[in-house]
Formats: sequence, structure tokens, C-alpha cells
Amino acid sequence: MNHAMNRSPVQVRIGGEAGQGVILAGVMLAQAAIGDGRKVAQSARYGAAVRGGEATADLVISDTPIDYPHVETPDILVVFSQQTYDKFAPAGTGDTKVFYDPFFVTPSKTAGGSLWEISATEMAIEKFGKSTSSNLIVLGFIAQLTEVVSEESLLAAIEQNLPSRHRAAGLEALAMGKKAAVEAGA
Repeated sequence: MNHAMNRSPVQVRIGGEAGQGVILAGVMLAQAAIGDGRKVAQSARYGAAVRGGEATADLVISDTPIDYPHVETPDILVVFSQQTYDKFAPAGTGDTKVFYDPFFVTPSKTAGGSLWEISATEMAIEKFGKSTSSNLIVLGFIAQLTEVVSEESLLAAIEQNLPSRHRAAGLEALAMGKKAAVEAGA
């Protein structure tokens, strides 16, 4: 089954709590799209708390100049907390792909969009002993499933954004997400 995002622009929203790598995931996705030669408008919002406050990254990715740089109805919604799921999932349409981590989110049966479960936190803890790579596992999953960015550009964005001591784990996390997407039927 092909789940590729074949339209332009593509609106992406990534939400969770501060400290979960939400903003970094948005930056890396934006850089990967730029690496693919696409136009990108990216914004981030976060609360005053260092950990635990709300964090959201919005991206509009387009093959043509972007007329309106804000996400209105996401095509891709990634949620790392119940609070952000409850806030943003109802805005989804039947075309919205909603990616959630069951470690933090219990989806509603009435929310719009198609639901994609990715146990990124559990996978990260099992492999690395901590959850800090879960954002990269999710990026690998959505990149494989939606083809919103190329693998080469995403790898380059990880190389550019992660300190050298974290790159090997980051690349392994990305591969874990891609593999999980294939196993999920991508």
C-alpha cells in the first residue's frame, strides 16, 4: 500500500512536551526537505518550562513558493503527548495521517485521520536505555511511510544536527523507525 504524500504543499505538525525532541525533529525534517530542493516554512512554539511544557513544530513543505506559511489542517500529525493529541487530532481530516506513541497517547475513536501507532519510546528505551532517540525513530517511520523527504536528505540533516558522539545512535534510531514502518505495512 502506497501512503506517499503526493501533493504539494504538505502541512506537518509535530507536538509533544519540551524535552522530547519535538523542535529538533521539526528542524531536521525542514532541512531534509530543503535538501530535496523543496520550499519550507517552519515555525516552533514552546512553553516556558524546560521540560514538560508544550512544544510544537509546524512545517509547510512545497514544490512551489509558499503563499501561507502556517499549518491550518495537517496532512501529517505527529503527537508525543496526550495533551497535544487531544488539542490537534480533532482538527485532522480523513486525509490526515496521525502518528502517535502509545507510551504517551491513547487515541480517540472519533478523531479525524488515519492512525499510525509507533512505539518509539519503548523502542528507544529498549535499545538505548533512554527515550531520547524516540523522535528520530518517529522521523524514520514517517519518512518511510509518507516519503515526505528522501532518506538521503534526512540522513544529511541528522549528520548536520547531531553532535558526533550521538550520530551513530541517531542513525540507528532512524533505521529502527524505517524498519518499523515496513513492518507496519508501509
